[in-house]
Amino acid sequence: MAKLYRDMSTVELNEEMKRLQELGRQALADERFEELDVLERKYYLALSYTMDPAVVEIGKSYEIVDSKDTLTVTRMDGVMAWGHRNRVPIEEAYPMAMLVIA
Repeated sequence: MAKLYRDMSTVELNEEMKRLQELGRQALADERFEELDVLERKYYLALSYTMDPAVVEIGKSYEIVDSKDTLTVTRMDGVMAWGHRNRVPIEEAYPMAMLVIA
């Protein structure tokens, strides 16, 4: 059974991110774009576990990586930032590494 990201060391997370990047390059070369999207989200989730959750502030708006959209953070749950994208009242979650932190 695969180890959960939350149980991995920083070294293991870095190895996982390298592995995901290589798989992503292969998926892109083979034009498997749906797979690429999944690998990218997993990469950002792994990267989030290497970050300090305190860098994300509740009530602040952040741009979402590779998007013009913004997320106004209403709460944090582990490494997931929950909030409203583009002020739409439906709550969504993103790995905190997907938020552009200035």
